[in-house]
Amino acid sequence: MSLGTKKGIKRRSFLRGVGTFISLPLLEYFMPAANAAALPKRVVYCYMPNGGKWKPSATGSGFPLEMPLQDLAVVKDYVTVISGLKLGPANSTINGDHSRALTAFLSGTTPKFPGPNVTTTIDITLSKTLSAGSRVANLCLAGEEHAAAESGYTADYQSCLSWLGGASPNSRDVDPAVVFDRIFGADTRADQNARLAAGKSILDAVLAEADSLNRVIGASDRYRLKEYLQAVRDLESRMSIVTAATCPTGKRPATGVAYETRVKLFYDLLYHALACGVTNVATFLLASESTNQSYDFIGIPGSHHDISHDSSDAGYAKIAKIVAWHVGQFSAFCQKLKATPEIGGNMLDNSVLLMGGGLGDGAHHKHDEIPVFIVGKSGGAIRGDQHLNFEGQAFCNLHVAIANALGVTMAQFGDSTGGLSLG
Repeated sequence: MSLGTKKGIKRRSFLRGVGTFISLPLLEYFMPAANAAALPKRVVYCYMPNGGKWKPSATGSGFPLEMPLQDLAVVKDYVTVISGLKLGPANSTINGDHSRALTAFLSGTTPKFPGPNVTTTIDITLSKTLSAGSRVANLCLAGEEHAAAESGYTADYQSCLSWLGGASPNSRDVDPAVVFDRIFGADTRADQNARLAAGKSILDAVLAEADSLNRVIGASDRYRLKEYLQAVRDLESRMSIVTAATCPTGKRPATGVAYETRVKLFYDLLYHALACGVTNVATFLLASESTNQSYDFIGIPGSHHDISHDSSDAGYAKIAKIVAWHVGQFSAFCQKLKATPEIGGNMLDNSVLLMGGGLGDGAHHKHDEIPVFIVGKSGGAIRGDQHLNFEGQAFCNLHVAIANALGVTMAQFGDSTGGLSLG
């Protein structure tokens, strides 16, 4: 990379070393004439399995953030809670509500029985525009490796959120170490282990270029670059702690990282991927539908799926606590984006982050009143700090509204009947 002139340097660039590259954050040096309208738009879809409820007690602006959404208070100006939407394509006269809930959520159509056969999901459609020119079209993360088949449906329907179309689910990443490599490094696993054993960082290979860049950028850019590289170093240190013991030379760990640690690492990695412009589109399946994941780390042991079938007050309280934990992790991710400046604002100003699920009530397998909220303003197209009730409308109307807010013209998707007003 030539640092002596701005001519020909793209808005996103890299620091390169031997076998290694580090994507740079957005620096004013690379786009001195830029304005907020020219900034990239980003979208992330996070899926909550086994149902949940979080409809606020009041609509409009200034609505209360009650359990389990209370941890969104720090970013409330960016929050839009949407209630009343129904996921019609997940309904059927046959069993398999979990399978249909997950696959219909981003595809907007009923998956074929027994499968696999799913139409292209909204994230893939949007990535063709939003991630054009990015190194990775989209990231597809999953909190669990496998899921059981349900009622004759293929197991893929419970473990794959993003689909390329037909019988092809999007390739999922379930190992944070693999995602770290995709974002930051091009060297081999053996090279990485040797580097860690020698006490070196992935940053050591690119320090010469970083020093050269520091000599030509302004003071604010130097501060941001320093903060960013330190964040990469901190993340690498955390990754080495969880992977060193389970990642012998030439092999990658498929399992072994505690679930709660994996979720937190994936949010960290999502932040870096978006901040670097590695991609502008991502999906995160927090756990497979019908997951038996235990939440003993927050005092709720036992199978998440089994707990979701308990329709007593105690059962719903446990689900609310599980949802609240996930909302807390999501909120921490949102806060990092809000704290990262961009021209005219911050990263959250130019993003749409959606969390939701295809079951409104896991105990009764209902696909009406599905839980969903978004965080972000997409360049001002979404107002934020609002609870909107669109009683009885199709969930795919939200997909259409988000696409248009992101600058991707869309009139129809799945079973949509129009768009929703989010401004």
